[in-house]
Amino acid sequence: MKVNEVMNPEIYKVSPEESLYSAFKKLHEKGVRRVFIEEDTKIVGVVSYRDLVNVFVNKGIFELFDTKIKDFAIKDILKINKNESVAHAAQIMLHADITGLLVIDEYENPVGVVSQTDVLRVLVREFEQK
Repeated sequence: MKVNEVMNPEIYKVSPEESLYSAFKKLHEKGVRRVFIEEDTKIVGVVSYRDLVNVFVNKGIFELFDTKIKDFAIKDILKINKNESVAHAAQIMLHADITGLLVIDEYENPVGVVSQTDVLRVLVREFEQK
C-alpha cells in the first residue's frame, strides 16, 4: 500500500511569527500532533506536540510570552514521496523516533501528512482481513 492511500491531505500550518501558545492551541483544537511552519508558501519547519510540551516543561512561563514558534521549529523536515510504501514510512518514523512525515509529490510539493496512526490503521485492516 502506498502513502498517498493512507495520508491525511490536510497540512496544518502556522506562521513563523506565531507564538508557542498559538501553535499549541492549534494542535489542541485540530487534534493533531504537529504543525508545519510556512514562510513565503514554503514549509520551513515543523513543531510537534512533544516539542512544545518539552519547551513548556523546561522554560519558565514568563520566558514564553513573547517566544515565536520559529525559535523552536525543527528545520530538518523528514519527508516521504506519496508513492513510497507505508512500510517505508513506518521505517523512517521508527528510526527517527517521530510520529509523522510530510508527504510530497514528485515536484517536492507538500501534499499531506502520514502519521503513526495512519500506519496503525493499515496494520489493523491487514490483521482483520486474515
